[in-house]
Amino acid sequence: MNQILHPLPCARLQERAFWAQGIGLTLNEYGRSVADLPVDLREFCSPSDLSMARISQTDMNRLWYAAAKLSQDDCFGIKMGEVYRSNTLKVLALAAVSSETIGQAVQRIIRFFPVFSTQVQLYSVEDEQHLTVYFQPKGAPHPMHMEALVTHCQNIWRALETASMPLVLETRLIGDHEKSRSRCEQVFGKRIRLGSKRIAVRLNRQVLATPLSSADAFLLKRLDSSLEDMLGNMPNVDFAEQVKQRIRVLVAEREVSEDLVATPFNMSPRHLRRKLSETQTTYEKLLDEVRMELAIRLIQDGKLNLGRIAFELGFLDPSSFTRAFRRWTNMSPTAFRDQFRQTDSTAL
Repeated sequence: MNQILHPLPCARLQERAFWAQGIGLTLNEYGRSVADLPVDLREFCSPSDLSMARISQTDMNRLWYAAAKLSQDDCFGIKMGEVYRSNTLKVLALAAVSSETIGQAVQRIIRFFPVFSTQVQLYSVEDEQHLTVYFQPKGAPHPMHMEALVTHCQNIWRALETASMPLVLETRLIGDHEKSRSRCEQVFGKRIRLGSKRIAVRLNRQVLATPLSSADAFLLKRLDSSLEDMLGNMPNVDFAEQVKQRIRVLVAEREVSEDLVATPFNMSPRHLRRKLSETQTTYEKLLDEVRMELAIRLIQDGKLNLGRIAFELGFLDPSSFTRAFRRWTNMSPTAFRDQFRQTDSTAL
C-alpha cells in the first residue's frame, strides 16, 4: 500500500489576519476564548485593526488545529463560515449582487476571490447543464479553512438565487461528516456529497443568464476598481511555485543551478533573486524544499536505498543528506524509513 503524501503547509502563503480574528470570535460560541490559544498565535486574533497584517499558512493551520481541539467540533470551519463575516467578504458579496446577471456575479466571485483568501484558487468547468466551481487548494490549507470558504460562498450563492429556480444543485465536501450530515444539510441543503475527492459546488447553468434585481452599474464600477486594486497588491507567490517546479525538473535531471533555473524566465540570476525576495523566499530555500519533498517521497516509495537517494538529490555524500534530513524532520533517514514501513504494514 502506497501512502499518499500530502503537500506541506507553505510558509510563503500569507493569509489575511482577519481569518485568525474570525477563529477567535467563533471560539466564543463554544465558551472558549483567544486566551485558550497558544501564546504566540494570540496576537493574530487581537480585536485591533489587523487589516494590513498577514499570517503564514503554517501558523494558520496551527490555529485551526488548536480551535478544533478546543471546540471538539469537526464542523468548526463550517460554524466559522456561519457566524463571522469579514469586511472583505462583504465587499465581494456586494459586488456579486450588484452584477447584471447571476452568471456575471459568479465569474466576479471567481476572479476576485484571492482578495478574500490566498489559500485557494477558484476555477469553473462548464457543460450543457452545469457550471461546476472547484476549490483548488494552494499549499496545504487546513480542511476546516476550506470548509469555512465553502460556507462563506454558500451565503453569497443564497443571495443570488431567485424564487423560480435554484442556483446550487450540489455541494461536495472532502470531510466525512456523516455523523453531522443533518447539520451540513441545514447549511448547504439536501443535495450534499460528503467524502468527495475535491471540494466543489455544482451550479445550475440554466439560471446564469437571469438578470439580478439588485444590479447597480454605478456601484459596481467603483467596487470593481477597489477589488482590482486589492488584487494588484496581493503577494505573487505563484512565481515562487513556478520556480519551484523548474527546480524539481532540474533536480530530477541532476543538473540544477541558479543560472539554469533563471533561463526559462528570461531572467538573470540577480533578477531571479530580486523577484523571489518579493515573495519572501530565496532560491536556496526553494531548492531545500524540493529536496525535502523528494527525499520523503523516494523513501516512502522504497525503490532506492538511502545512498542512492542522496546521490539523486545532489548531495555530495550520505552524511550531508543525513544532516539535511534531520534538519527537515528531526529524524534520521533510517529512522524515518523504519517508521514509515511500520505504519504502512499496520495499515495493510
